[in-house]
Amino acid sequence: MNHEMDAAGEHCVDSSTIDRHGLVGIAIAVVLALLLSILTIAGTAAAIDQVAIVSPDRTTVEAAPGETIEIDVSLRSQGGHGGEGVEAVTLVARYHPDHLERISVDRGAWLEGDETEIDATETIAHERGTAILEQRRDPAAGGTTGTGTIATVTVRIAEDAPAGTTTISFGESEVDLTGDWPVAVVDESATVAIDGGNESLGSFDHPDPDEIDRESPGSSPGDDSAGSGSEPADEDGSEPVPGFSGGVAILAVLLVALRLATARDGHRE
Repeated sequence: MNHEMDAAGEHCVDSSTIDRHGLVGIAIAVVLALLLSILTIAGTAAAIDQVAIVSPDRTTVEAAPGETIEIDVSLRSQGGHGGEGVEAVTLVARYHPDHLERISVDRGAWLEGDETEIDATETIAHERGTAILEQRRDPAAGGTTGTGTIATVTVRIAEDAPAGTTTISFGESEVDLTGDWPVAVVDESATVAIDGGNESLGSFDHPDPDEIDRESPGSSPGDDSAGSGSEPADEDGSEPVPGFSGGVAILAVLLVALRLATARDGHRE
């Protein structure tokens, strides 16, 4: 066994203990790095499949004052991990009420499925430049995934609308899954080119959609839990990320073991 004496010759230090402490410190650092990596990868994997894309069938529509146009809006979503599907969709269409009028939003067939009905409610707040279509599966029955038409927007160009471009956006739309995981909504706007114009006709100050009074749904007014009644109250309905829980547990055990080994070495010296 190798020993080293300090300047006063009073203390003896075991060099093997120094090496062992260094190795333990390195091992702890490696374990922590692996733990952080797993957390980052798991979070990224969960976020990747939690995306819904709302887009019009035409990104640019040419129209004349007084003309009525229709735009089909599609929704694409693979749901969430663990087999979660889409249970409800709130499509929010925002437009400039001075240039577009007589807007309506009719539901498409995307949410439909066997042995389930669709509760749909349309709210038009024209003076606020907002049209809202709420749809919910009843029962949820696993939800819907894939790509399809979620709604058709019908709008009439104002008779006195000047030449230029104005938009119909869907960025405030919301998509709910059958579980409790949130889903991000990515949208693409439709640009309406009026009378051949290519200059923007300006923006409109839209209110928060939550500040708009909604029409009461045709069934179960005020009940926001449609399709989720079978979910136990003490469970969140989400599935663990494969390999995540086990990996974290193993790393945690290794970390504790290394700490205990360090403590024992300290007591023996």
